[in-house]
Amino acid sequence: MKKYNLKNLASISKKLKSKGYKIGLCHGVFDVIHAGHINHFEEVRKKCDYLFVTITEDKFVNKGPNRPVNNHYFRAKVLESLRHVDFVGVNFSPDASSSISQIKPDFYFKGKDYKGKKDLTERLEKEIKEIKKINSKIVYTDSPLKSSTEIINKSFSYILDSNLTKFLENKNKKDLLLESLSSLKKIQNQKVLIIGDAIIDQYDTVKPLNKPIKESIIATRYVKTDLFLGGIFAAATNLSQFNNNISICTVMGKDKDVKSGVKKFTKKIKSKIFYEKNKVTTRKRRFVENAYNKKISEVYFMDDELLGPNNKKKIISYLKKETKKFDVVILIDYGHGFIDEDIYSVLRNKSKFLAINCQTNSANLGFNLITKYPSSNFICIDEPELRLAASNNKDDIETIVSKQINKKIKCKNITITRGRNGSFSFMNSKTLNTPALISDKVIDTIGAGDVFLVITSLLYSVKSDQLITNIIGNIAGALKVDILGHSKSISRSNFYAVLNHILK
Repeated sequence: MKKYNLKNLASISKKLKSKGYKIGLCHGVFDVIHAGHINHFEEVRKKCDYLFVTITEDKFVNKGPNRPVNNHYFRAKVLESLRHVDFVGVNFSPDASSSISQIKPDFYFKGKDYKGKKDLTERLEKEIKEIKKINSKIVYTDSPLKSSTEIINKSFSYILDSNLTKFLENKNKKDLLLESLSSLKKIQNQKVLIIGDAIIDQYDTVKPLNKPIKESIIATRYVKTDLFLGGIFAAATNLSQFNNNISICTVMGKDKDVKSGVKKFTKKIKSKIFYEKNKVTTRKRRFVENAYNKKISEVYFMDDELLGPNNKKKIISYLKKETKKFDVVILIDYGHGFIDEDIYSVLRNKSKFLAINCQTNSANLGFNLITKYPSSNFICIDEPELRLAASNNKDDIETIVSKQINKKIKCKNITITRGRNGSFSFMNSKTLNTPALISDKVIDTIGAGDVFLVITSLLYSVKSDQLITNIIGNIAGALKVDILGHSKSISRSNFYAVLNHILK
């Protein structure tokens, strides 16, 4: 038996159906074949003359971090060896709609666990619509199929941190899941403005060479260059997985090599970009070794006085007119010369809900402190930034927030991200420390805090539960570290799969 692409499978199905044979179709990931799958195939094969099985291509598998375990070619190879399976194909699309439309089965089989199940990914819904189009029939078998993911998650326990598991033991996880879904639905159509620095992230992949005999330097061989839109571009792109009404406001130099990327971005997200003709956009050039995608050095190209007087007047005029139209304004200050006191003053006076992140990093030498923003509705910074702002490296976070930072800043909602230690939130004087969701596959931490910020900002604006907000933020941040730079956004489907796993 051979593997066939969908076009060939369609031709085979058509010939068999013309001879009066009944065609059945199963579709799934089938990452690790187990007894549940065998029972399923055995049962459905009795209901049809020929059984076709299609599998999801690797890049569309959204079952959690580090999935699939086996690539689609290996999965197809295993399936075609099963005696109850007649034909196997790889479906190069997110759902089974294309498999259904081309093969046109008489029966489309799903395990009983899918019947009446809330479709978080909306994929099953699309498949059912396609079945109706071809006047076919969906059949739910007695064999459950969800156990595959359960087996994998038990075997690869790094998906959940043990502290988080223990933390959730006495919680009503079913209610938390329903409340989480409700909160996420509330933020879908909020009108959001993200304002802050534009950054170009350049990743130069290199191959390390032997150390020169006479010099103490790292020698590398150039492999390739990747350019990504970072800063608020990346923050907005990730948030677009959860919100349909995002606008950005930023300033850039004339950088020809990202022109096409900016054009593509502006087609999807409303953008107000002010250009400084004789200056460059902040560019962070990172050298990455090719074997493990680990950074070995960085070079920054910056103009910390990027905003000229003419553009400043235009931006302030724009903000005075437009800010009040947004439900949420998110200010992300990377410390590269865009945001100043005048711009902040307009946002503070005009915003319905103002969220702020102020980053202290090697590029601004630690001078960009959150205390420069004395009033807002929500603040999100990391632990080192908090300690620098308070000049306190000894006391616990709760003490620093409640007794020091709150004296300098008027803000009822403050969250501190803590990497592998999760997040600490201070909400209307109520404190909560939420353990992290941890993947052992940390590729790049760039942008993880920004992802946490943008989604929790919206959740706080709709008065989402404190615990739910922290869990959602932690999941989003954990998924981001599995991605090199801003090569892609976190996956909405992947997010919901992990959320469902945590709170099932």
